[in-house]
Order: sequence, then structure tokens, then C-alpha cells
Amino acid sequence: MKVKPGSLLVAVSVFTSFVVACTTQNPNRPTMSFTAPLASQPANGVTYNFNQQPITLAITNVVRTGSDPVTYSVEVARDSGFSNKVFTRDGVAENPSGTTTVTLDPLTGNSSYYWRWKAVVNGIAGEPSNAQSFFLKPNIVLNPPQLLSPASAASITAPRPTFTIVNSTFQGQPGAITYEFQVSTTSNFSSLLASASVAQQTNQTSWTPTADLPVGTIFWRARARDLTNSVDSPFPSSSAFERKAGIDLAQVDYQGYPNISSGPETKTITSVSFDHDAGQLCISADGENWPAMPFLGDDSVQVEGNQWSFVQIDGKWYGGANSWYRPGQECKTEGGADYFSDGFPGNPILGAVRLRPGDQWAVALSTPARAFTPGSLNHRSNVVMIVW
Repeated sequence: MKVKPGSLLVAVSVFTSFVVACTTQNPNRPTMSFTAPLASQPANGVTYNFNQQPITLAITNVVRTGSDPVTYSVEVARDSGFSNKVFTRDGVAENPSGTTTVTLDPLTGNSSYYWRWKAVVNGIAGEPSNAQSFFLKPNIVLNPPQLLSPASAASITAPRPTFTIVNSTFQGQPGAITYEFQVSTTSNFSSLLASASVAQQTNQTSWTPTADLPVGTIFWRARARDLTNSVDSPFPSSSAFERKAGIDLAQVDYQGYPNISSGPETKTITSVSFDHDAGQLCISADGENWPAMPFLGDDSVQVEGNQWSFVQIDGKWYGGANSWYRPGQECKTEGGADYFSDGFPGNPILGAVRLRPGDQWAVALSTPARAFTPGSLNHRSNVVMIVW
């Protein structure tokens, strides 16, 4: 069929949703008609978190009446009139699967963006797709928190130590911040002993596990999370400490005796022997020389400190001070098999303890604990586990 010059406008009016393309060999002969692309992804008006970039735009390929190759042009702008374009790409090859995509370069946050596509056949651009928009939230950056305690390389006897971090700093306006604590026996955290998500507290955030940690090297770390905006901080370098068998003195029930957990550890026990038939406990220790104090105000009798006994009953540790000992004295006797009833007369728990051969208990030393004198020290030794 021969088409007269100017008939292109007639063809466009006949195909109300189509555009006519002409071959370069015969510019007066329309070879293929095609529709505008159909916007597919993202849905109109969708909101993206900043860290969901890069964003991919997708269209459903144009419907056409021929087999000429089709390419596409993409436009992204900050305004619906496309006068402030931030991204353009021409010559996008059509994907034969039926859907053609383009991945955008990184965009600035806290802004709405408008996008559209056009099909191009033989150099002739068709009508654009309907303009769609999306909103990109502001950029939010969470910095790693600082691991505070347990300190790196510390020795911890508490079976459930409290983990504390200095809160994360951030950029932007995050939502509610939580912290994910992780505890593991491996430095790569391939398996976890315990973990928890804890809401941010003032300045520092702490968490205590609900189960005892095993004895050995323990690794721990924490990261900040803004779940509202799907933003996580990196994990800082992990910290490791040594979980040792022993007693958390801060958790001991002292039965009215002084709480020695806050005193500095200025002596180290070097040997312990116990004769349960005689009720004699001998403790040797190195370290600071504790000053002798008058015995109950009697200057003629000087004492250096107390031996301590600790026993575990139904999963809880109880402790109390035994008799005073004099400077240089290592052994004290408390009544043979009635060691606890003699050493803690009238105490409803410690005085009622009856250990059997093989039972585990613990001992320590402290500066005079039964009657502190003004100006006296509040020092202690380490705690040593022994067997009855």
C-alpha cells in the first residue's frame, strides 16, 4: 500500500494507543506500531529506606505489531514535570523475558523521585509511560557501640556476668534503638551461648544472661539496631574474657556478715588444707601485709583478719566470717565435724550446714570482718574452691 506524504499523523490517529515507526530505507512506510511501556516496579508512591538502595525500576515491555528491535530511555527527576532530572539512560536493550529493568545510581535521601520510560524504534521515541513516584527516606548511620564490661582479658567468676556497652552514636534521625548482644565460645560467633535484644538505656545499656555461662574463654559483642528503618550498626571488634569456676561475691547471701565483694583483692591464697575430723582450716597467702587491729578494742590482743567459709545450698551461695586469726597465724580450729555449727552458732543457715566427704565449698581471707574498727581496711583475698 502506498502512503501519501503526511499520512503519519493519520496512522497515529488510527492507533490511539500506538506510535508508528518508519524504516530508514523508506521513511514513508510505517513498519511497526507499539504502545507506551507499562510501569511495573516499584509501585506508585512506595517508600524506601535509604539503605535499600540501589533501587531497580522495571517496566512491562511494549506491545508491538512487528519485529523491529526496541530500546528504552529512562528518566528520573525530583519533580513531576521532569525539569530537574537526576538520572537518565538511553539505549536500554529490551529483555526478551517481557520485563526490562534498570538499576539506578545512588540517590540522595529525604526526597521524592518521579520516573518514566519511553520505547524507541528506529530512532523514533514513543509516548512515555505514566509517571510513577517513590520516596527515599533520609540516610541514617549507626556507629558501633563501645564494649565496656566485662573488660577484655578480664577474669570473671560470676556465672551470669552483666554485659555493658556505651551507647552508639548516630547520624540522621533513627527510630527507637535496640542493642543485640551476642555471647559465644568462638571468635567468629558461629554458634551462640546466649543472645538478646535490649532497648537502649540512658548513656549505657546493660544485659545479664538468664543462664549460667560455661567455664572457659567467652567472646562477646553487640551492635545497635534501628528496626523501624532497617538500619544496623556494624559489630565492633569482639571482646574476650575468662570465665572461671568460683563464686560471684556480689551475689552471696552474707547472713548478716559484712559484704566483702566491694573490697580490693590484695592477697592471693597459695595453699589450703582442711582436716575435717579436727575441724582445722589452714590458709597461706601472699600479698599485702594487712595491719593488725585490737581485738574488740583490747590492745593487748591483735588480730589480722578472718577466715571465710562459703557453701552452696539449692544453687545459692551463702558466706560468713569464721574466727579471727592473729598476725602470722594460718590455722584455726572450729570444732571437728561440727565445723559450721561451731563456727556460726545460732545462724539458721550456715550453722545448720553438714557437709559430707567430697562436697565442694570455698574459703577466703579478709581484714577483720566481725567488728570493723574506724580506720581499718576493707580488703580481701581471692576465693578458693576446696573439697570437704
